[in-house]
Amino acid sequence: MQTTVEAIVQSSPLTLSPSTSVTEAIAAMNEARTSCVLVVDNQKLVGILTERDVVKVISSGRSLEKLTLADLMTQTVISLKSSEIDNIFTVSELFNRYRIRHLPILDDRDRLMGIVTPQSIRNVLKPEYLLRYIQVAEVMARNVICGSPNDTVLQLTQQMALHRVSCIVIVNANSSIPVGIVTERDIIKLHASKRDFARLSAQTVMSAPLSTVQPQSSLWIVHQRMQELQVRRLVVTEPTGELAGIVTQTQLLKRIDPAQTYHVMEQMQQIIDRQTSELKQLNEKLRAANQELHRLATIDELTNVANRRYFNEYFAREWKRLARCISPLSLILCDVDRFKCYNDIYGHPAGDRCLVQVAQTLSQVIKRPTDLVARYGGEEFAIVLPDTNLTGAEHIAKAILTQVQQLQIPHVASSNGYITVSLGVATTIPTQNSLPDMLLEMADRVLYQSKQRGRNTYSLNV
Repeated sequence: MQTTVEAIVQSSPLTLSPSTSVTEAIAAMNEARTSCVLVVDNQKLVGILTERDVVKVISSGRSLEKLTLADLMTQTVISLKSSEIDNIFTVSELFNRYRIRHLPILDDRDRLMGIVTPQSIRNVLKPEYLLRYIQVAEVMARNVICGSPNDTVLQLTQQMALHRVSCIVIVNANSSIPVGIVTERDIIKLHASKRDFARLSAQTVMSAPLSTVQPQSSLWIVHQRMQELQVRRLVVTEPTGELAGIVTQTQLLKRIDPAQTYHVMEQMQQIIDRQTSELKQLNEKLRAANQELHRLATIDELTNVANRRYFNEYFAREWKRLARCISPLSLILCDVDRFKCYNDIYGHPAGDRCLVQVAQTLSQVIKRPTDLVARYGGEEFAIVLPDTNLTGAEHIAKAILTQVQQLQIPHVASSNGYITVSLGVATTIPTQNSLPDMLLEMADRVLYQSKQRGRNTYSLNV
């Protein structure tokens, strides 16, 4: 459990000296996105300044320009020595007892080591089993301090200071439907940008649109939403959209029974570790099995290009896509010339090696990731060229003829003494009312023409 205790301590809090101006401190808080400054002098903690302190002073109309942290900080700081932390629930109990949101941690020489906040505790304690079964309605605050869009920011800060709240929910003037929220963090940002609070209206600075939850939502949903949005509270609305309440990180932490969580964690940790290890092993096996299954389902075992099944799926999918885009689709059917004679003369093992070399050559000719080479059947291959017109397809066909000839695979029954291929090139613009078979028939027809013309050539059809 010691690791968990260490995990809740933020070791690099924002620290400044007592002589630092409050204006500089506010700018530093805004930049660091932190809700407090720890005031340190000679490595000793001498005070703390929080967002709530800043809001309280602003609401009073007092100027911050000439104030230092020594003038404004809280000097009596509730803190805890690291040696006094038996478990994380000791810390949690202090938050509830003193109604604070920041707890500095000191070493035995009273030097600052870090700080603990409800956020840092909540990040360690993740009792999903509790949060999933507790509804927002059980913990939310129903008495929400509200403002109108036309209120000035100065009026909002005065309300925050008066009611000791960290936010004001902005609601429509004629209804109780929330439209935005202004928080202490917003006030810090606005002051850092030197805005005039007396002239600035709520509707111009409020966070909107709101991300809300409903009373019947689980605290687990609240937890995830807060993590996603990086916020400390969420507005609760009825299904009708009317304001129902507000739920904060502090309320989440209070609702979790620390003792219950601790014991469950202790009892379940070994089981969780073992199951996690087993799950990782199963995931590795499943990933390997899926990869092998994908290979068997889509790849031709001999040539290592796509098989006929995957060609049919891809060809039909691209046909539908290009019909929507009104873009051309080209298809090249490639047949190895006099391949039966090659098998008879050189044997089937040599024939297999020949097909592998031809398939590799076809794969090297096409460049785009959307182009596809597939073994169509026997010694025949298909090349799918999406978004390619006849000119582009003809360029590919010429490159295929050249590259296959350069392989110089001997074939005594061929007219030039080497393996060659014949190609049928067809192009069309698919439509919603036509079928892919039309393009296949066109390509097959012109492939036959190439055979009739003496092989080792290509024919076009559009």
